[in-house]
Parts: sequence; C-alpha cells; structure tokens
Amino acid sequence: MYFDDISTRLRPLEDFKVGNPSKNIYQPSIYTQLSTFSKSSFFALDELHLIARGIGKLVYDLITVTLTKETKFYYTHPDNTLNTTEYPFHIPRADLVTIGNCITSSRKYIPTSFQGSFDNVFAKIDGTRAVDWLDFLLYLIPTLVVPYLPNRAVKTALLSLVKGLLDEMESYFKHWHSFLYQQVQNNTLSRSVFRPVQHYLVHIPYIIKQQGPLRCYSTRSMERVIGIFSKLIKSKSKGGRNASFLVERFAIHNYTSTAISICDEINLIRPKPYGRESYMDLPNDPSGAQLWELFHQFVSLNDDSVEGVGGPSVKHCKRRGDPVEFYFLNFGKIWKNISNTIVFQYIFFLRYEFAIFSDYIK
Repeated sequence: MYFDDISTRLRPLEDFKVGNPSKNIYQPSIYTQLSTFSKSSFFALDELHLIARGIGKLVYDLITVTLTKETKFYYTHPDNTLNTTEYPFHIPRADLVTIGNCITSSRKYIPTSFQGSFDNVFAKIDGTRAVDWLDFLLYLIPTLVVPYLPNRAVKTALLSLVKGLLDEMESYFKHWHSFLYQQVQNNTLSRSVFRPVQHYLVHIPYIIKQQGPLRCYSTRSMERVIGIFSKLIKSKSKGGRNASFLVERFAIHNYTSTAISICDEINLIRPKPYGRESYMDLPNDPSGAQLWELFHQFVSLNDDSVEGVGGPSVKHCKRRGDPVEFYFLNFGKIWKNISNTIVFQYIFFLRYEFAIFSDYIK
C-alpha cells in the first residue's frame, strides 16, 4: 500500500461521530464521547515511530542500496530489469564505509547530552534504537551523508527533512514529496518509497499547531515502561497472564504510594530533617540565623589543650611575620582582623559531637 497523494484532506469530525461506510468506518469512535475530542488531531503523531524509526530508517534504506544489495527502491522496467544507473540516492559502497568510519572516530567528541549511541550503523544495524535513528536523521544525514549524494537536487530534498521551523516545515515536507514523486514519474525510483510514514509527514505541522511539539506527547516514557515489563515477564507459556499480573501489581503499588506514606505508617527510625525551625535567630550575629550559638572562651596558646581536649592542632597555632598569620591543622577556620584584635572561630569534632570555640588575641 503506497500513498503518493499529499493533497488528501484530514478526516472530518462527522466521520468519527457518525461513521462513514464509504471509508470503512461503520460505527462511531468511542473517543468521541470525551469532551476533549478534537477530530484527527486528538490522536496526535509519535516522533519515535513516525520520524525516527519511520523516516530515519527509510532514509537509511534509500542510501545504503549498494551496501545491503536491496533492490526494492530501484525502478523496475516492464522487462523486469532494474534502473540502477539513474538511482537518485546512489552512494558508492566505499563512501558509505568512509561515512561509517567518520561516525566511529567522532564518538569521543559527542556530548553526553545526546541520547543516541552514534554507533556505526553502516557496519552493524542490529540493536539500533528509535532515538539512534532520530539522531542519525537530524545530525548525521546533513553533516556526513548529504555531501556524498550525487547532485544538488537530491541534497536539497533530503535536507528538507531536518528543518525545524514550523512556518517553513510544511513547505519543506511538500518539497520532499514533490521530489520523490518526480523521481517516480521519471522512472528512476520505485513507487514503494511512498510508505504511510511519508504521507503522515505532511500532517505534522497541523498536529504541532493543535497539540504542541511532538516531544510533549512522545511515547518515550511508554517505551521505557514496556522495556521494564519485558524484563519482568518470565512465563514462557502464559505470557499474557504474567503481564496482566505485573500491570495489576504496579497499579496497586502506585496507588498505595500516592494514597499513604509507607515511611509514616511503619514509623521508620530516621534523622530529624532540617527546617526553618532548626535555625537560631541570633540578634548580635550579623551573619543571620545559625544552627548553633557561638560562645567565647579565651584559650592560652601555651596550653596544649582546649576544654580538656589536647592534640597537635592546638599548639601548632602560631604567629609569625606581618601581617598576622595563624595556622590551624585539622580545623575549619575563619579569621578576621579587627583593629589589633584577631578573632578565631574553630570547631573540634569529638566522636559524634562537636564544640565551637572563639579566641580573641591581642
């Protein structure tokens, strides 16, 4: 089944509410009972299956005919011979290998914010995900593939698929369709290129205007959930029942986690959380609210202990040179010079408790 007509209109609202036997719609859609139902745009479009795995994979198939030996996109003459000399997306096998090597060598420079793996799909295609095809279409096609295409017309047409401006998107998609249609009419390309995903492209601008960017209602989260369930389904004979029990278990768990607090119900032993009430408002402290109140205690530098706590950290505090320099080991330290008075604030950690001291030395 091929769709080469881009002028077809979207299905009217009456077809969903009443039905249309001429279009094989024999009863109203159940979704029309919803107050949010909005004609065809209600069903939206999915970026992963339409653009990524749909168009991205299709473009890959079009440019790799010399690598995969696939012949379905070649025009077939009435005598069953293939027109391979005028194929518009022809890229020599050696050039495809070069493109793959460029992908491999550039992987170490790709930021981690990109979700695609950027593997060499020209060497191995197994395990390629939808997000990988999306990055292939958006980044690898315009930078690595387009320069190897045979002529300017096909380069311009292929670049029409990676334009992101909504005001221009519709005209770019129409240009892509018109190019493919012209190639089919010139007997240089098979009509099989017009898959359903090609037809859906022309509806993307309308869907975005009605529902917002495709990323907002993408099936990415659903795909992740499917991956979780796939790993949990262990039954080899009753997989459906196993999946049903898993869905029920997850639903019950999600309900209980939102309806009650498990931690509050079982009264877990946990540290008291910090809040606004944890801080002390000290009127004489210009630094604002603190977790504790400083107390002032003069400490003789000739003594090796502070509040009965000894150690090398105390006696290694010394003065030398100008300006005044003091050195503390194993301490947090803050110092400031107020006229001729040096103010020290430091902390001793004793097992599970700590003490704070301040020294004023003239």
